[in-house]
Amino acid sequence: MPQNPLHPDVHEQIESAHTLASKFYTDPAILDAEKSRIFRRTWQLVGTLSQPCGQTANGVPLTISDPETFFTVDVIGEPVVIVRDQQGALRAFSNVCRHRAGPIAQGSGCKNVLRCGYHGWTYTLDGRLIGTPDVEGVEFFDRSTMGMVPLRLETWERLIFVNFDQNVEPLSTYLGEIPKQARGFQFAGLQLVERRDYIINCNWKVYVDNYLEGYHIPIAHPGLMREIDYANYRTDTYRYYSQQFAPIRVMKPEDAGERFYGPGSGLQEALYFWIFPNLMLNIYPDNLSTNLVVPLSHDSTLTIFEWFFHDGHSEKVLERMKRAIAFSDEVQQEDIDLCRNVQRGLNSATYDRGRYSVKRENGVHHFHMLLSEFLSKP
Repeated sequence: MPQNPLHPDVHEQIESAHTLASKFYTDPAILDAEKSRIFRRTWQLVGTLSQPCGQTANGVPLTISDPETFFTVDVIGEPVVIVRDQQGALRAFSNVCRHRAGPIAQGSGCKNVLRCGYHGWTYTLDGRLIGTPDVEGVEFFDRSTMGMVPLRLETWERLIFVNFDQNVEPLSTYLGEIPKQARGFQFAGLQLVERRDYIINCNWKVYVDNYLEGYHIPIAHPGLMREIDYANYRTDTYRYYSQQFAPIRVMKPEDAGERFYGPGSGLQEALYFWIFPNLMLNIYPDNLSTNLVVPLSHDSTLTIFEWFFHDGHSEKVLERMKRAIAFSDEVQQEDIDLCRNVQRGLNSATYDRGRYSVKRENGVHHFHMLLSEFLSKP
């Protein structure tokens, strides 16, 4: 029987395994399969409970936590609308009109119904179709069967996730022990202070591979290397996620002027969580950043960084934010160069597969095993 061309063929034992074949990073057909078999079957971060939704007539800012608000988002090419109805229920729908595929909602705002911008078909915030101009004469037309297509929606802390698969395991299964492992961090009161988008000329998996190992830190990230205790850096893998444990290195008198995190800065470790397939949660002593990896094509990737702080308007925190974001951007720029170069190497006629570092790349191997699992599903 011929081998399934979508099967990555990665040995389950890392000691015996070869890395993904280069075609999984260079073949556009692979990405098409990943969209249907992975991204539409996993929990995707779409926003936060403080997502802006315009303002009232009196100029009061609104968020998705307020009744009769909505915002729209693209999820790997799928238009999605998130709504909060009058009763307070938070819902997600496909943002595609059941008539002729126009957008039901655009942007964000505060409305008690959603009206398609193409032909005016109108839907309630619980998804029912109530307005269909000029459809007289259409036979066997039943509005009750043509409401907005609902999607799974769940939240954790301030984060909102959706899933296109109605039968998928709940978000709590994907998060596993993360809520317990991150309990030392105060999520309440976090404020979004900045978003930065980076477009990188590489396959999305190149970027994820790079994130999932600290093997390259001593070579590529001198600033980060000063902050962490690399000898005790490790990656623990779980069902649908992994955690990179990076203790903050004890400060010595001679490097006090160069260090970003010093003694007494709060949580004394940086927690790096990766949730399959494309979300990173970076929890530092005084801030949280999310990093969402979005494939644009087989060799182009959008990474969305968002930083969250407490009391983001105070002068002290503003200065801290600037330093934290600059430090993060420094590491990101170094990673961008790495990923671009790796993508070029993957296109080389001289390379197909490599081997894993058993000590340092178990997180990458775990990711590849999940890819194999999902790509092998019908």
